[in-house]
Amino acid sequence: MNGTFDQSIFLQELDTQWLGHGIRYFEELPSTNTYLKQLSASEVEHGLLCLTDHQTEGRGQYERKWETEKGQNLTFSIVFTPADTGRFHVLTLACALAMVEKLNEFLNASCAAIKWPNDIILNDKKTAGILTETVFSGNKFDRLIIGIGLNINQEKFSVELEEVATSVSREKGQNVNREQFLADLLNRIEYKYTQWEQRQSSLIKTINRNIIGYGQWLGLKIDDKLQDEVYKLLGIDEKGALLMLNRDGGIDSFSYEQIQLVTN
Repeated sequence: MNGTFDQSIFLQELDTQWLGHGIRYFEELPSTNTYLKQLSASEVEHGLLCLTDHQTEGRGQYERKWETEKGQNLTFSIVFTPADTGRFHVLTLACALAMVEKLNEFLNASCAAIKWPNDIILNDKKTAGILTETVFSGNKFDRLIIGIGLNINQEKFSVELEEVATSVSREKGQNVNREQFLADLLNRIEYKYTQWEQRQSSLIKTINRNIIGYGQWLGLKIDDKLQDEVYKLLGIDEKGALLMLNRDGGIDSFSYEQIQLVTN
């Protein structure tokens, strides 16, 4: 069933202090991230939400196209204007963690996990992706935009995606209320943002426990080249760098743009 997102139901369910109170909703939009990037500084507020029922030019990591069915899913972006202009990858992963926790609670199972660096896997299939972008005014940081595409009620996928993608309703076995789901998710994201802002070490530990391959010996691709060595995934540090134990007992640190984990 194709439905228009009901903002009034969403706002009734929303229990945040600041996240999602300002909302820009569109039935159709090329990209929610692009829309928020193009706003002037005076039009932007911390916690502003942009949501569309049909994103025609959604993209993911490495400019991959994000495929979505009209009126079925949640495609949205959030503006953050933090005082701290570093550690943004930790915040991206904090948003990913909020999704994992919400999905596990909603499905009453430990079936969701973070696939490094910014995908959510549900029962071994991709259900969500995150794209984080920064906007600068000259050399000065202006805003951080975190875009999320989450498969909610989509039942059919293209032939290429059928074996690798899923949706919340597929796993739940019933249609999902998108407004309620998003309100609950934003409540969690706001809480994770506070943990991130306060540099709480518990946030890093919980993120690490939810990354696929944590504590395991894995293959590694650096700049798309498979390495000869295997490494043990230790998780991220407080700055968001990925820490890997090598066979010699040394610890190597990587920025997330460089590497892909090979888990099987």
